[in-house]
Amino acid sequence: MTNITANNDRAVVYQMEQQPQQSSKDSKDSTKKIEAKKQDHHLPDEKWTPYLFFCISSIALASFQDGFQIGCINAPGPLIIEWIKQCHFELFGEILSQYQADFIWSVAVSMFSVGGMFGSFCSGFLADRFGRKSTLLYNNILALIAAMCLSTSKLFNFYPMIVFGRFLVGLNCGITSGLVPMYLTELAPANLRGKSGSFHQLNISVAIVLSQALGLPFIFGSHEGWPYIFACVAIPTFLQLATIPFCVESPKYLISKLNDREEARRVLEKLRGHTKVDEELEHMVQETMVTAEPMHQPGYMSLFKGENQWPMIVSILMMFSQQFSGISAVTFYSTLIFKRNGLSGNEPMYATVGFGCIKLIATFGCLGLIDHPRFGRKRLQIAGLSGMCVSSILIVITLTLSNAGFRWASYLNILFILSFVVTFAFGPGPIPWFFTSELFDSSTRGRAAAVSATSNWIANWMVGLTFLPINNIIHQYAFLMFTFSTFSFAIFTWKFVPETKGKTPSAIRKELTFMKKRMCS
Repeated sequence: MTNITANNDRAVVYQMEQQPQQSSKDSKDSTKKIEAKKQDHHLPDEKWTPYLFFCISSIALASFQDGFQIGCINAPGPLIIEWIKQCHFELFGEILSQYQADFIWSVAVSMFSVGGMFGSFCSGFLADRFGRKSTLLYNNILALIAAMCLSTSKLFNFYPMIVFGRFLVGLNCGITSGLVPMYLTELAPANLRGKSGSFHQLNISVAIVLSQALGLPFIFGSHEGWPYIFACVAIPTFLQLATIPFCVESPKYLISKLNDREEARRVLEKLRGHTKVDEELEHMVQETMVTAEPMHQPGYMSLFKGENQWPMIVSILMMFSQQFSGISAVTFYSTLIFKRNGLSGNEPMYATVGFGCIKLIATFGCLGLIDHPRFGRKRLQIAGLSGMCVSSILIVITLTLSNAGFRWASYLNILFILSFVVTFAFGPGPIPWFFTSELFDSSTRGRAAAVSATSNWIANWMVGLTFLPINNIIHQYAFLMFTFSTFSFAIFTWKFVPETKGKTPSAIRKELTFMKKRMCS
């Protein structure tokens, strides 16, 4: 009996000792819930200010460099291959076969994606370590070195400079792809995040068209002129170097990484054009408090554990939906596709430039829809993927009829390729790039953006590497791969991707958790 009484006394004492700890834990949990509820409160709508537009435009110049390097290799490719054969003979006294010269050029082109993988993976660390603004500023050094290598390779008659220059370009653009969408959406108010984030894809589209136009025969598309195409990328680089010092650092970075609220307030007042920024500032502070890691900075592996796991998977799959939609295949091999459709001479190049112009117009159209009350990220993504799915089927049908001798089918084929590109511009083009910024909070956004961008580059490399060999085996039926992938990603988006427009990361996380439970059940 004495032992039982003693045990009961110890149990009572233990409960009394644990009660304050439990109470403290409950208090912390309730505090976090209150803070999360504060985050869910929708902030008042803001308007564009001249300074906000200036900052967004300056930052997006880095995206212009990205698009320029994507499009500039299309037209001068055959000319560069001929120069490689000549240069190799003069350097080594050996005549390259067409296959060997094509392989060297393919290596040079693919080095862009290889550099992009490394650059995008480092972008999160650099953005968190040195800040969004400083990283973007010094990233231009890589662009200038790459432009010098590419544009002077013919002058020095040394084609390995092309390969090295393409790697540096990829490194530069990889950092850009992870950094710029995040920087753009962190500067913008919640109601303008969509339009601000779309500046990344818009500048890429503008640069692709311009670089393709510079490759036309009467401009720089000649044996003497093609090095000038690569030199032209220095123009937006110098322009950004001149303007980015006048831009502000991300206010979310100032709070979450530097804990500098006063500077964040000053930045917000400058961006918004007024002093009533207390609510938005408090919103950022509360987000940082809820998501802060007191003991250590979250690493890359933490993105695939706990509450970050599902948002990271969704973000990666959104990036895959962009590249596995097949847009890279059309972008890289548009001239070849048009030649197989019966166009001859310079017509394929003019068609490629026309294509880029239509895509650019469609991207402008998307700017008006992406923050529209009746539309949202999710609807546009599903609509874009669905349009690409139907277009890819019609491309296969018309190519089959064209190969069977029906001339009229080749013109319809061009029309359906056009619809393929336009529907991409309205959905999978701009949306995945800034989706990560809306899924993740300030403490993990940099690393999450880096992982997402890296997955985009890997998918881009896979499509660019495999499409042409597969197309040579099964011909037009290669587009059925994109039919399957766009259909699958459209269903995934419909079932498991939340609408993020105007919502805070905490509100989006709640919807993601619900969707994940629905999938598991």
